[in-house]
Amino acid sequence: MQGLTPLDIQKQTFARGLKGYNVDEVRGYLHLIAEEVERLVRDVDRLSRENGMLRDELEEHTARERILKDTLLSAQKVSEDVKANAHKEAELIVKDAELLSDRLTSQAMARVGDLERAIQDLKIERRGNRNKLQSMLDTMQQLVMLDAEQEANEQPITAMFRARE
Repeated sequence: MQGLTPLDIQKQTFARGLKGYNVDEVRGYLHLIAEEVERLVRDVDRLSRENGMLRDELEEHTARERILKDTLLSAQKVSEDVKANAHKEAELIVKDAELLSDRLTSQAMARVGDLERAIQDLKIERRGNRNKLQSMLDTMQQLVMLDAEQEANEQPITAMFRARE
C-alpha cells in the first residue's frame, strides 16, 4: 500500500479498449476495494495507536519492575547490613561482658586473697592475745596463790604487839 489511499482507488480511471470491462462493475468493485482499504487503514491506525499505548504501558511496567528489583536489592542489602551490624554488636557485647567478667573475677580473687591474709593476721593476733591473757591469768593465779599464802602466814595485828612486849 505504498501511499495508496481509498480516494486514489476511487478516482482511478482506466483507458477503454475494445470489449473492455463493464465500467459500472469496475467502478462498483473499485468502490468496494476503496471501502475495504479505508477500513483497513482505520484498523491499522487504531492498531498503531493501541500498539503505542501498549508499548508505553510496557515501558511503565518495565520501569516499575526495575524500580521494584532495585528496591528489593536495596532492602536485601540493608537487611544483610543490619544483620552484620547486629552480629558485630553482639560480638562486642559478649567480648565486653567477658572482659568485665575477667576483671570482676580478678578483683574478687584479689579481695579473697586480702581477706584470707586479714583472717590469718587476725588468727595470729588472737593467738597472741590468748597467750597474753593466759600469761595474765597465770600471773593472777600466782598472785592469788601468793596472797593466799601470805594470808595464811599472817598473824593478827594483836599478835604483832604481843611479840614486841
